[in-house]
Amino acid sequence: MSENPTRPQQRFKRSIITVVDRMVSLELAKTLLSILMVLVIIIVSRKFLGILTKAIEGEVATETVFSLLGLKSLTALAMLIPPSVFLAVLIVLGRMYRDHEMSVLASAGIGTKRLYLSMAWVIIPVFVLASYMALEVMPWSERQSQELINHDVETHDLRGIKAGRFNEFKSGNVVLYAESMDENQNMMNIFVQSRQNESTGVVIADYGRLQKVENGDNFVILKDGRRYQGTPGEANYVISEFDEYGVRISGPEEASDTLKREATPSMTLLDGGTPKELAELQKRIAIPLGVFALTLLAVPLARLSPRQGPFGSIFTAFIIYIVYENVQKVSQGMLMAEKIKPWVSYSTIYGLLILMTLGLFLKNLGPRWIRHRLFRRPA
Repeated sequence: MSENPTRPQQRFKRSIITVVDRMVSLELAKTLLSILMVLVIIIVSRKFLGILTKAIEGEVATETVFSLLGLKSLTALAMLIPPSVFLAVLIVLGRMYRDHEMSVLASAGIGTKRLYLSMAWVIIPVFVLASYMALEVMPWSERQSQELINHDVETHDLRGIKAGRFNEFKSGNVVLYAESMDENQNMMNIFVQSRQNESTGVVIADYGRLQKVENGDNFVILKDGRRYQGTPGEANYVISEFDEYGVRISGPEEASDTLKREATPSMTLLDGGTPKELAELQKRIAIPLGVFALTLLAVPLARLSPRQGPFGSIFTAFIIYIVYENVQKVSQGMLMAEKIKPWVSYSTIYGLLILMTLGLFLKNLGPRWIRHRLFRRPA
């Protein structure tokens, strides 16, 4: 009886995420979140001081302060994603170079290409998130902020009415004085002056109250008074008595209904196609493209030599990012002024970043490698 011994079959399952992927991506994700959190807190704190100042001055209602702060935080978060990614990649790779982890990975055959693939587990989701934040969330946030601010501007004059002092409306065209005023905004002994063109009207009434009509206009309704209408310097005044008379002090049409370009939906900007709209669209597209381009640049820039300091290329990266932002703003300004074509404005900075990335790679490889590749003889 013959036996056929079975040989154990070894099956090797290759994991989708390798040890190197987990090491690089987790470190990058933690560093990115930390940097982003710190930068957002700094920027939002400055914005909060500005909003708080407006609330103290009465330009913004106190109940909308935190709503505006949350909306401004979304815009700040979107704008800070590219520099946070750039700095996170530099810090993570710089630490790996200082701790000689890159030398160990290189000896195991893990080069720059494999490093990019490991970082892609973090960079690709961040790229998608940045695209959504820039193209959808940012304009929505600006629209909501402007609606809140416009509403507060409309009601600012009403909130600021104080008894015993002159209150101005419509940029001084209407002046209201009330000797006393209760909690229900009922006023007594009222004086109102209104100017329209060259004519000036003065109304004196015993009683009055504030009233908002259906279309959003705000009126002060006066009772039991007299009205003097005429032109200053002339004697042809018209004096009339009334039981009830309304003076319009503010309305929704005084606030601009035209959304700013920052609040315009991205598809509307694309359909419009004017230079100013294309410049605003370029500002939004620059956020996800910046994530991609700055990541490519950060890998060769993060390489450290043994003689470099602990901060590596952070200072160089800071200068590069300042130039990157300034070139973006200059190209957007020239596009708005119609001095350059849209494709030139959109591609200039990214062309420069790609050339800089290639230059850093060649610098890291050294002149000997370049001469060998260019002048090697075929076997």
